[in-house]
Amino acid sequence: MRALPLALRPFVDTPDTRGIGAQTFKVGGTPSWAQDPEHHRCACGTDLVYLCQVPEGMEFAVPPPGQPEQPYSLGDDSYWLFLGNEVYLLACPAHCDPAAVWPVNQN
Repeated sequence: MRALPLALRPFVDTPDTRGIGAQTFKVGGTPSWAQDPEHHRCACGTDLVYLCQVPEGMEFAVPPPGQPEQPYSLGDDSYWLFLGNEVYLLACPAHCDPAAVWPVNQN
């Protein structure tokens, strides 16, 4: 993989009747929990809040052509991040530490 710029644009995340947000890569909005919502607490005692999510099967182009195929992938033209899993990042709203982020993995 290679680094590319991340372009964020406004997005209205309208939760469904169960309170589930859109299942896409997003920063902010409402999480689209694959399973039950998870709640975690920071080491400082503050409840962590939803920051962003990476959906299952998020594809990235394979540059340049001819690179090795990703094991268990569906093709040789892309790499998948977090195969079969959705990843949610929860962060400490108290900003007690720059590393106060907790990953949650669901499938």
